[in-house]
Amino acid sequence: MQIIGQSLEGGNVLRMLKHEFLTKQTREALMPVLACLRDSEVIVPVRILVNEADQEKILGAEKGAVISSEKQMQFQPDLLQNDEGTFFPIFSNEQQLAQEYAAQFTLLKVPALNCIQMMLALEDVDGLVLDASTEVMLIPRESAAIITKMKSHLE
Repeated sequence: MQIIGQSLEGGNVLRMLKHEFLTKQTREALMPVLACLRDSEVIVPVRILVNEADQEKILGAEKGAVISSEKQMQFQPDLLQNDEGTFFPIFSNEQQLAQEYAAQFTLLKVPALNCIQMMLALEDVDGLVLDASTEVMLIPRESAAIITKMKSHLE
């Protein structure tokens, strides 16, 4: 089955599939969520880390000015913890983030596959958490690793 990429924009299909999985809690309901996530873009809350010299440039710049940095900026994703472990948060769209939480971060729209690869590179992270502010779905590390082996269904 091929999917048109535009149908995944906005995260509505991902949220619908996630809701169905959370209701049924079966492998048959899980696999469509993982397949959809494979081809989706998600929102990731990050902190942008810059060196002191670049930070001074940014703070001293006029609004709309283009600034070149001396060193590469780094993006540090937020990590959330609960009784089950430490999780890399991703969101199907911006509306799924609590405003107070979102205000603390820069929000990046990133292919979910990139997030999965980043999460897998972090040894102390137990998996992904999808839509941590609303209808929460934990995706264990092992399930996320399966996604990296799936084929794209995009046309």
